[in-house]
Amino acid sequence: MKRFSVWLLVGALGCSDGDIGVTGPGVGGDDDDDDDITGGCTDSDDDGFGVGCEQGVDCDDTDPNLSSDCDLRAFGDPWNPEQADGLVIDENGALTLGEDTFEDDTVWIANANENTVSKLDAPTGRELARYPSAIAGGNGARPWTEACNFSSSGNCPSRTSIDFRRDCWVANRAFGNQGTVTKIASRIEDCVDRNANGVIDTSRDANDDGRIDVGEMVGDDECVLFTVNVGGPGGVPRALAVAPDTRFVSAGGNAWVGTNLERLAYEINGNDGAILRTVELPINPYGALAGKLLGLVWFVNAGWQAAPNNPPGIVAVEFANGTVHPRQEVQSTIGCTGTYGITIDGQGRVWTGGYPCEATFRYEGTADAGSWLSVDLGGQGATRGLVAADDDKVWVAHSHFGGGSVGNLSCVDAETGAVLDRLTLPTGKDAIGVDLDREGNIWTIARETNNAAKFNPNTGVFQEFPVGSGPYTYSDFTGHSLRLQFPQGVYSDVAEACGEAGATWKTAHWEGEVPEGAAVELRVRSAATREGLADATWYGPWLESPADLEAPPGPVPEGSFLEFELTLRSLDNATTPHITGFVVTYSCALQ
Repeated sequence: MKRFSVWLLVGALGCSDGDIGVTGPGVGGDDDDDDDITGGCTDSDDDGFGVGCEQGVDCDDTDPNLSSDCDLRAFGDPWNPEQADGLVIDENGALTLGEDTFEDDTVWIANANENTVSKLDAPTGRELARYPSAIAGGNGARPWTEACNFSSSGNCPSRTSIDFRRDCWVANRAFGNQGTVTKIASRIEDCVDRNANGVIDTSRDANDDGRIDVGEMVGDDECVLFTVNVGGPGGVPRALAVAPDTRFVSAGGNAWVGTNLERLAYEINGNDGAILRTVELPINPYGALAGKLLGLVWFVNAGWQAAPNNPPGIVAVEFANGTVHPRQEVQSTIGCTGTYGITIDGQGRVWTGGYPCEATFRYEGTADAGSWLSVDLGGQGATRGLVAADDDKVWVAHSHFGGGSVGNLSCVDAETGAVLDRLTLPTGKDAIGVDLDREGNIWTIARETNNAAKFNPNTGVFQEFPVGSGPYTYSDFTGHSLRLQFPQGVYSDVAEACGEAGATWKTAHWEGEVPEGAAVELRVRSAATREGLADATWYGPWLESPADLEAPPGPVPEGSFLEFELTLRSLDNATTPHITGFVVTYSCALQ
């Protein structure tokens, strides 16, 4: 097959319906064609060719012998705000992090008694899907239909945690058996057609009643990506968090899982579930959350748990290298000491639930030393899960009071510890977890009444929605806490080239500033038609510019359409990339 080359330059939306200028390989046709489209000439191999260079684009900027045998599509002059999620365009025309505007706003609830995970649409409360919390194959998981008895049967899921791609991780405690962790795809295009029947077999609300019935579940659900063993039999995986992948392999981040009875923490590859690291902890881990300051995953124990050398406390692990810091024991000033759930506020301070106390405790300092603040919440009940909001408030769930179960919420000022509000769910009892959706509504999981409550703090209105049996989730089940600590945004678009002849996609380049503490990731997929992109396989991430699309994690298959996602991320919640342009190069087949 012969190939021909022309240099094509289009604006941000020119890939399908914009004007296309044909000027010849690596040459400008007029003054406009010679514009610096990415803010400067990138010429890594010093051959005079490169993105933004006067002589033209370079098909391989590592090889001075290969310069201009390719075509080009350019984005960012200007950027199209309709293609940006969680990004804004600054005064210099660069993409940078802004308000999170991802379309998917979901709530993921582990139903412990029935070994499932419910996915709710946050704006409406409708149940979109219900998945088995574990699938068979290469693991020691119990059958998903086996009920949890909290001693010897069932997978008994509890914590869920949402990653940067909005996928859901769930930890299966499997008391007396092999504990596991499972990853569930949030988007249908990321699901896997394992039985090769041409469709994704997955749970859907087929009768559109807002609730998933038994017949609407799929045992081998193809949106359940994998289930892997964590720890040994009887290890009881409980603590679960997602942290950035400092190796920049998994775009969604990696999971950190703590096995409660082993006193171990495992880092798990977000792409395939492989165990990357195992570290010993000085506590029996019960909950976990990643924090922006110093790149730490914080683990908390349970104050009620009778275990040797396990006083109520927290411990930090550096997620880049696995360094374990000393245990920080709770210093209470209210006559009761306990721990349970965990959250981290916008200032990086760690908060814990106080079960069996009617209190919450705040730790402020480094991973090695700090001070504690006690917040007395007497009269509301023992505290379980809690979550820090964007507005310097902490919401706390209360489950038991005076020997009975309750469904109460407290709101605390994160700066002063003052109690701002006390609320009671309309019908919900045994309030376990609490989290926020994208609109700032407060979600509470009520185990005894098998429902979830949504509270709008602006209107004071509660709504309640049914879920599965025994919902027991008090972790980052909406992804709010991860986004609070590690903001990110995505720019996505489609490049079209070569018509029916098809294109060989060669390189991708992004220009701008990516300071230390920030990161840019690229993933792409290609197809012969625009419609075919939905079923195409994603390749990536590429982490450096220029990216060679013909080398691992590629090669990217030929196709007339290339969809790309450019993810901008802050790793410290303070530093952000500023991207001024993006270019993909390709060559066309001559038919």
